[in-house]
Amino acid sequence: MTLENQCLLANRCKKAGQEEFCNPLCFAYRKFHGESGSRGIYGLAGIPSAYMKARADNLPFKKDNPEAYVIVTRYCSKILQNVDEGIGFYFYSIPNELNRKGTGTGKTTAAISILNEFLVERMIQHVKKERMIEDFPALFVNVSKFQNTFNSQFRGTKEMQEEASAKYYRFKERMMKVDLLVLDDIGIRDATESFMNEFYEIVDERAIEQRATIFTSNVPINQLAETLDDRIASRIEGSTIQVSFVGEDKRKRGVF
Repeated sequence: MTLENQCLLANRCKKAGQEEFCNPLCFAYRKFHGESGSRGIYGLAGIPSAYMKARADNLPFKKDNPEAYVIVTRYCSKILQNVDEGIGFYFYSIPNELNRKGTGTGKTTAAISILNEFLVERMIQHVKKERMIEDFPALFVNVSKFQNTFNSQFRGTKEMQEEASAKYYRFKERMMKVDLLVLDDIGIRDATESFMNEFYEIVDERAIEQRATIFTSNVPINQLAETLDDRIASRIEGSTIQVSFVGEDKRKRGVF
């Protein structure tokens, strides 16, 4: 059994589908997907499994969002250079009568397509020994779940809180240091001042160090301060390119 249908590297691999090479012993596959197929560099990036096939060459929103489509595909055409230069995005929805919440328009798909393209290109560099992967290169984070991780430090027994705190700060450090970070669904719920201070520290550190960050949200940047604060909204606005998405909620039709 070959692995070309399970390996994200397959469409860039000359040996994909060849039984002698395209099997669980493949070095690139094991490094990228792990021995089990669900770990490795890709598995540890936290990307939801439903988006594994999201790539620049199969973006599903070209008709509804042609400008966003061009921006994303051009970015991916020079993905390593753009990430190295710290170029990030703020992908947001414009609600309409058919989609009042602005959900399912392709923002997360666009962000993860960029993430997938970057991870593949970095893995190719690693295999060719042009630029070795020495740490986690990229990460996907749902902001609401990250907020839950922060809140878990203040619940349960003392031992539980200490364990949760250690986990939180390890994760926060990783978020600050990865070359490419996707922060999904920002601004969908209110936050405490403590959490906003922590979140600002991450956003600020990445902006200062010019590390590429992609945000997705259902609100435009000028409304973000209503759920977060002015400091965060200002930092994001000053360090990203804003790209709007419109259209119906395609999740209801199973597209995203």
